[in-house]
Amino acid sequence: MTSSEPLFMHEQRSSMVKLEAAGLELLGPCPPHLGEAWIDIPLPNNRSNRTKIVWPRPSDGLPLQCPLVVYFHGGGLSTCSPDLVLAPARGFATLLSCVVVCPTINQLPMEPFPEPLKIAWEVCAWMSEVRNLNEGALQDTGVSVDPRRGLVVGGLSSGGAAAAVIGSIPAAMSAEVEDFTGLSPLQNPITGIFSGLPYLVAEAMLPSEYHEIFKSRDVAMEHKATNNALRRDLEARLDVHSPWFSPINLDLPDLGTLPHLPTKVFVYGGELDQFRDDAIIYGKWLSKLAGVQVKTSILEGEGHTAWVSPPWPASHSRKIKEMTLDGMAWLLDLEWDKRLAETLV
Repeated sequence: MTSSEPLFMHEQRSSMVKLEAAGLELLGPCPPHLGEAWIDIPLPNNRSNRTKIVWPRPSDGLPLQCPLVVYFHGGGLSTCSPDLVLAPARGFATLLSCVVVCPTINQLPMEPFPEPLKIAWEVCAWMSEVRNLNEGALQDTGVSVDPRRGLVVGGLSSGGAAAAVIGSIPAAMSAEVEDFTGLSPLQNPITGIFSGLPYLVAEAMLPSEYHEIFKSRDVAMEHKATNNALRRDLEARLDVHSPWFSPINLDLPDLGTLPHLPTKVFVYGGELDQFRDDAIIYGKWLSKLAGVQVKTSILEGEGHTAWVSPPWPASHSRKIKEMTLDGMAWLLDLEWDKRLAETLV
């Protein structure tokens, strides 16, 4: 525990380590129809990112070309690891035949804002050069990434917010937004964004047109005092006016006419989640951009609930699995057999 780390953050980090371990025990070892590996992605300044990769094994011995999904875990930019989202990663690989990579979101306060988001971008830039995977971890597996089949960046909670930010960067870079100068370029375009339970709004930066919508910070929820404390502490470590915090901060009236925007965005929130209206407002902001299709889903009766590895029942309900798979399948222009949801842990 560092001197700048609040006690509740230290306790939350310790708690999540135990929950992730319990989730991995529930999931069990990698099933035979999938492959899994840890890889270290090289980053600028001689750094690296520990990333888990999951891929479907060819069933007929023929080469398999797959879309790529980069899926970020949550944890408020301060807790958790890629193992938090191993359950949906296996689900995407199994039912949608995707190669799924789950990077580490480097943690506050050790990595001051916006460094965790910059690292997340650099990971995506490295992944977008698909030879890095095809001639690396996937070599000799019979599987390769084909970006023409889709390159989706997604995530949950702070990972969902990171995905929203990353999705806006290519267009902002083309407009020479100063915040994003010096970043590595993408080698293949991002085609879709999956943003689950994102934290993208603060009262201090909210455009006036959305003020009447922004009410979910006051919704009744379990552990409200703790959650509010975590959010306030996180907000104090961020610059809520920065486009690294939210794409809504981009002051680009012609953003919708800029190149490189993802063509599809799926965003969801929970009805009882304090971040519910972040998802709604982000969806409305996106709907004004030319050439972007948006689907926004609000889960009735749910709080900050996602399909993740730890084995609390709500995280593995059929409803949350189907919503997650439906969203990802829509982004990739795929169909999937909903009867098979029951086969997933």
